[in-house]
Amino acid sequence: MILHVEESNDENLEQEMRDIAARLELSDYREALYFPKYFQIETTRLCNARCTFCAIDQWSKETTFMSDALFEKVATELGQYKHWVKMVNLNRTGEPLVDKKIIDRVARVCELGMKMVSISTNASLLTPEKIRGLIEAGLHEMWISIDSVYQEVYEAQRIGLSYEQVMENIRTVFRLRDELKSSMLIRMRGVCLYDLDSPEGKRELAGWEDYWKKYQGPRDRIYMKRPHNWGNQIDLKERIQEEHANGLTYHPCIVPWSTLHVTAMGKVPLCGQDFDALMNVGDVHQQTIAEIWKGPVWTRIREQHQSGRRNEINFCQGCKLWDLDFKLEKQTAKPPKLHSIDVIRLKKTG
Repeated sequence: MILHVEESNDENLEQEMRDIAARLELSDYREALYFPKYFQIETTRLCNARCTFCAIDQWSKETTFMSDALFEKVATELGQYKHWVKMVNLNRTGEPLVDKKIIDRVARVCELGMKMVSISTNASLLTPEKIRGLIEAGLHEMWISIDSVYQEVYEAQRIGLSYEQVMENIRTVFRLRDELKSSMLIRMRGVCLYDLDSPEGKRELAGWEDYWKKYQGPRDRIYMKRPHNWGNQIDLKERIQEEHANGLTYHPCIVPWSTLHVTAMGKVPLCGQDFDALMNVGDVHQQTIAEIWKGPVWTRIREQHQSGRRNEINFCQGCKLWDLDFKLEKQTAKPPKLHSIDVIRLKKTG
């Protein structure tokens, strides 16, 4: 990471680009220009919750669901690159289970041969029928978002959802996954609003992690992520620890080389922070994904990041969402494979 402007020299920026290539398991970052490895496809912009840390009341609802024609256009092109694409997440801003077609859409992307198809859900609409449907459709990963295991805290943060119903639904997911002998991986995720500088905050985070361990399968993951301000579009200063607040950063983000988002409207935004696609990187109605990925807007954005000028983009100012330490995940399984960045740091400190 480069947190000070005086450190944004050619040597450090070149190392950051090598680190991005390593994270993408590529020998050279330029290979990433072939096609995106990761996708977030927004089939709906609606959600049945009003979480206190979310920007849902700010984003446009003019187009609430992705049309069948647009979804098929996107899916067909992804199928042409199934050897390259690593993950397709079928949601973005909304709650995917609000989309009554989500099971069929999961099945469609899976039948095209995608290596990993996932959804992220608040679990409130996960009936046994929907759980079975998603598993039978071939869903590889289900990401479940829950920020507290205490009812009063949970319902104060996830406004509009029933704690008891959500907890019952989550238990049913684990039970049916095991009964059906499915290999579907479950990620228990949350937004960490605890003060991790205090002993109490650390205990609360540890308690949340410990609660879900009793359900955890060998491949399941349990972690929280820090809150963010949606690319400087909402004010969360009181909830973001000082070292992760809006201080400028100068290292390139991995997203311009890894991930493409498609909104329900068909517009391509900069990233997940750009919920209304204000950057307007492209339009899938009029262009192919490959044309957008190699087009002039993405080229300009990459050049800004690669040269230490990411702060010229408002959404990128102070953003650490995709930095490795933003996710508060403990490594409980076998140690991950070291990439070049880790080897270099070990040599420097060892």
